[in-house]
Amino acid sequence: MFPASVVKPIDENLKYIVEKIEAENSCLSVLAARKFCYTVTQNSLELTIKEPRKFNVLEEFIIRAGMEFNPPPTANELASILGLDSVFVKSTIANLQSLQTLTDTPQITVTAEGSLFYAQGSVPKPPYSVQIYAITDNLAGKITFQYESLDDVVINQLDLAKFVNIEEKMPAISSLELTDIQEMIQSANLPLHVPAEGKFITDFKVRGAAQTVGRNISIFVIFDGNQDQLNIQIRNGKEIVEAATKKMAELYSAEKISLEELCQLSEETINLQREISLNQK
Repeated sequence: MFPASVVKPIDENLKYIVEKIEAENSCLSVLAARKFCYTVTQNSLELTIKEPRKFNVLEEFIIRAGMEFNPPPTANELASILGLDSVFVKSTIANLQSLQTLTDTPQITVTAEGSLFYAQGSVPKPPYSVQIYAITDNLAGKITFQYESLDDVVINQLDLAKFVNIEEKMPAISSLELTDIQEMIQSANLPLHVPAEGKFITDFKVRGAAQTVGRNISIFVIFDGNQDQLNIQIRNGKEIVEAATKKMAELYSAEKISLEELCQLSEETINLQREISLNQK
């Protein structure tokens, strides 16, 4: 046990988590637990999405003609080949052009997007828009996407930026390519870009100014008696934030943060815990 004269810097509101950590593993001892705040950047995105519908027989003939004929026929030429009224063929071609399945040229030419849909036996429905939010978190080192806007918490905790240099390494949302957005949203498991089902994000726009949003986190300094080492853990409530935990561990290993300043944790406390652990072995 720690002498009464040695006080662990543990926030009153975090004691229940500390007790749980130590109860679940007798080799772990929480030496410090403090609350902090930091900021993330939130952008509103408008996504343009297209979903498939089965093409009809005439649409299939028109697209096939654009892909297989060399050179591709005009609307009048295809109407003559099919024995149909050219007005009917031209109307269908105009609709396919409005859906970006065909290019707006005299000859029937299929777009890259049109080829993707055709490979699945479909043409796109008229596009529609969806609003989502992109959260750039430099502490966690990632950009996440969600449907709901973040609540801006009241900054009533210690500002982590005063103790830790959180470098802005993540790219600006506006600098990303469409393929970047598609891949990130797929990784986020949002059912908005699902090529296997013929559902595609075909465009995105950043709407409005970026918003700086405050977030609360907790930092735990945990001594592992088995490994004879200190571990830093970042939590959002009870949940461990893995990416942020990894980054803080890297900063500590590189001696870019001071536990004495960050968590008011003295060398005396660390050494005493190490001595206690050795005596227990």
